[in-house]
Amino acid sequence: MIGLYGRLKNVYSNMSLQVKASLWFVMSTVLLKGISFITVPIFTRIMTTEEYGLYSVYLTWCEMFTIIGTFGLESCAYVSALTKFNEGDKNEAQSSLLGLSFVLTSALLIIFLIGGRALSNFIGLPQHLLMLMVCQIYFIPSLNFWLTKSRFQYKYKSLVFVSISMAILNALIGLIFVLNIDKNMQAFGRIVSIVIVQVLYGVILFCKLQKNNKINFTTKYWKWAIFVHLPLLPHILSLKVLSGVDRIMINSLVGASAAALYSASYSIAVVVNLVKTSIVDAMRPWIYNCLKENKTESIKSVTDGVLVLVALLTLVFVAFAPEVIKIATPVEYYEAVYCMPPVMISSFFTFMYSIFSVVEMYFEETKKIMYASIIAAIINIILNLVFIKMFGYIAAAFTTLICYIFLSIFHFIVANRVMKKNSLNMDLFGKKSIILISLVLIILMFIFEYLYLFPIYRYIFLCIIMLVMFIKRNYFIGLVKEIRKK
Repeated sequence: MIGLYGRLKNVYSNMSLQVKASLWFVMSTVLLKGISFITVPIFTRIMTTEEYGLYSVYLTWCEMFTIIGTFGLESCAYVSALTKFNEGDKNEAQSSLLGLSFVLTSALLIIFLIGGRALSNFIGLPQHLLMLMVCQIYFIPSLNFWLTKSRFQYKYKSLVFVSISMAILNALIGLIFVLNIDKNMQAFGRIVSIVIVQVLYGVILFCKLQKNNKINFTTKYWKWAIFVHLPLLPHILSLKVLSGVDRIMINSLVGASAAALYSASYSIAVVVNLVKTSIVDAMRPWIYNCLKENKTESIKSVTDGVLVLVALLTLVFVAFAPEVIKIATPVEYYEAVYCMPPVMISSFFTFMYSIFSVVEMYFEETKKIMYASIIAAIINIILNLVFIKMFGYIAAAFTTLICYIFLSIFHFIVANRVMKKNSLNMDLFGKKSIILISLVLIILMFIFEYLYLFPIYRYIFLCIIMLVMFIKRNYFIGLVKEIRKK
């Protein structure tokens, strides 16, 4: 045991700073979402399905209004500033972009104050929750900017500390509030706990970002950021609609209880999805530097390897969905198991198009991608209107999967066109491997949907898959080594 520890320590010590940082970025998200995953069964058991459903709907609308109230400036403009600007310009751009976020959120607050009652009736959330929402949104940019900057500077220790401590504090305060409030106010208590933690960390991290920096509102950075992000706004907003409209429509067409059932399975998938997002975030600085220095030869081998490993992670949760649902939720949520496979496979396609979009973001080709996102969101709404009424809330998981497949195909095409436009004629993303992995996952999704009814056959099928993986173990070991080397 001591010898094994010594070998692992030696391997870790010989890793480069970039590899260590990437490893910890992923590990921090695993730990962070592990805490979130542990709290799902706790909150689903102590909150009524109606209150948990209302809380889930709040989170969905908060994601959407955050895009409107912040423009998601950290996703492209701030990343470009960190990559392409000198140190003085980076600080000036950072301060200006934070100021722009504040102005945008203030505009959202004015809209809430003027049209709060009509908006409340339209989206199905009380006005006091809208006020809490805008308070939370004010402090989201400072957190996102700090996390982005930490990833680019490979400051993994502080990032891990902030991520984990924030998750623990969020869960603890949430439990205190929910357990000590009337059952009809549980959603309000849970939301207040989230806002308190967001404000606390937002203030602290804003001070860290602006330490030794002047607060300035340079209009040239505002114009540049708005020019880059305005086309992205309908794109990102459409993605939020795509990921969240299911719960809103289920709540409207079926009821809050059905929204809670769907949200329970979705919450489990979100845990895995955010792990995959952390992998993209960890790869983003590396891909940006490869593109900046024209060292693109290693991108394909790494992305192919990562896609295989992410597909395997997805498959694990699809295969053991009944067990995961039983651990995570009380018995009244068990039927939501049939949502898990399409929702999990959707998260794989989300990961895949996120990798493609890194190239689009680097070259600031943001206008070309908004149309597909808008079309996907519209298709999803139409399909939900038709199939939720026909087959119930489970249909929403499959309609969402269809739309994410469409987005992945579109982003693949756009990313390749952008590379050709910028004289990068190399095949950065392997078309054959992408198609093969995608088809295998979709076929296995339907197989496991059927095998949930027959646990013995499901376990036999899993043993066959594990045997094949054991026989091909050298291939998977080689993938890991290739990724670690690059």
